[in-house]
Amino acid sequence: MILQNSLRPRFQAVLASAWISKRSANNYVQEYVKRVQAESKQQKGNTRQTIPFDPPIQVQVLRVNEPFIGYEPLDAINGGEDSLFHVRLKQNLVFGVSDGVGGWNESGIDPSIFSRSLTAYSAAAAENTFLLHDSDEADPKDIMRRAFAAMRLDNIPAYGSATELVLNLSLASGNLQTAQLGDSTYVILDPKQRARVVSAEQQHRFNMPYQLTIPPTGDGPDPIKPTNEETGDQSSAQFFRPRPETEQGRKKIDDDDFTDLSLVGFDSPNDARLEKHSLGHNDIVVAATDGLFDNVPVDEVEKLADRFMLAISKINAVPSNGVKAKPEDIDLFGGLAYSVAAQAVTNYIQRDLKSPFAERAKLAGYSYTGGKPDDVTIMLAWVRETSKVEAQEKQSENKPKL
Repeated sequence: MILQNSLRPRFQAVLASAWISKRSANNYVQEYVKRVQAESKQQKGNTRQTIPFDPPIQVQVLRVNEPFIGYEPLDAINGGEDSLFHVRLKQNLVFGVSDGVGGWNESGIDPSIFSRSLTAYSAAAAENTFLLHDSDEADPKDIMRRAFAAMRLDNIPAYGSATELVLNLSLASGNLQTAQLGDSTYVILDPKQRARVVSAEQQHRFNMPYQLTIPPTGDGPDPIKPTNEETGDQSSAQFFRPRPETEQGRKKIDDDDFTDLSLVGFDSPNDARLEKHSLGHNDIVVAATDGLFDNVPVDEVEKLADRFMLAISKINAVPSNGVKAKPEDIDLFGGLAYSVAAQAVTNYIQRDLKSPFAERAKLAGYSYTGGKPDDVTIMLAWVRETSKVEAQEKQSENKPKL
C-alpha cells in the first residue's frame, strides 16, 4: 500500500470545456432580441423584467485523478469550425483546440471537417505515444507532428487549414508543455486568478495566423463528406478518424519532415512554438481558439475566474457532513467555463466595443470597431495538489456539523 501511494500522481485536475458555434450563437441572439422586443411591448408602462441571456453553450466537466473512474476521452466536437480533444496518457492529461480557417468556405470546402479530423488524429497520436514510465511526460509538438503526418499518410479528403494548440499537463510533476501553431492561445492564472503567463499569437501578418494545410487535389475540391462507418449515413458524419497503425505506416509518419510544404511556403508542425511552464496548486490553464481572446480581454477572464473560485472556496469551507466528494465545486468550475464562453458571445455582438481584435486591427492600420463574431471553444484545467485536496476534505469532514 505504501508503494502504491508513493506512485500516485502528485497532482490532479478538473477539466472544463465549453463551446458554441457562431451559427448557434447568432440564432440564439436573433431569438433573444425578438423576445426582448415582445416583452417590451407587453410591459409598456410597467416595470420591465430582465430576460436572462443564456446562449446554448455546450459544457463538459471532468475530474482527472486517481482512480480514473468517470473519465472519458474526447476526440472532436460539433463546435462549428472549432474542435477540441482530450485524452489520458499514463500520468499525463493531453488536451488541445483547433480552429478551421473559414476562408476555405469560399472555395466550397468545409473547414470544420479538417479541424475535427485534426483533433481526432491528435487524440489518437497522444494515446499511441510510447512512454517508458508512468511519470514520463509527453511532447505536445511531437503529438501535433505525428497527427498531421498521419492525416497526410491516410490521404483523406479533409482539405483546408486549421490552427492548433496542443498541451500536455503532467500530473506527476505539474509541468505544462504547450505546442502552439497560430492564434489559438492560452493563459495561466495563478491561485489569486491573476494572469502570470499570456501566450502570444503566431501570425504572418494581421489576421493571417500560422496554420496546418492540406490543399485539395485534382481539378477542384470534392464536397463529399466522410461516411459514418457504423451507419453509412453521410449527413451525420463530420470528420475522419485515423486508420489502424501499421509498422510501415509508423515509419512513414516518423520520416515525414514536411519538406514539400516548406518548399511552397506552407506552415508545418515544425513551426509550432514549444513552451514549458511549472504549475502549482490552484493554478488554472485557459486554452482557447481566437473566438475567446479576440473578444474578451484577459482582465475580464481574471474577474470571472476570481468570482467563481471565491464561490468554490466558500463551498469547500462548509462542513461536508461525511461526504468526501463535493460535486458543487465541480459544477461551479463548469459554470466558470460557461460564463467565459458566454462573455465572448456577449462581447462580439456589441458593435461599439473596443475589443482586443479591434485594438490589434488598429495597430495594423485597419479601421474596425466592435467584437469579432466567431466560434468559441475554451478548455480550463484547474490544477490541484492531491495531498492538499485530501487534507482539505479531511478538515471539512472534521468540522462541526451545521
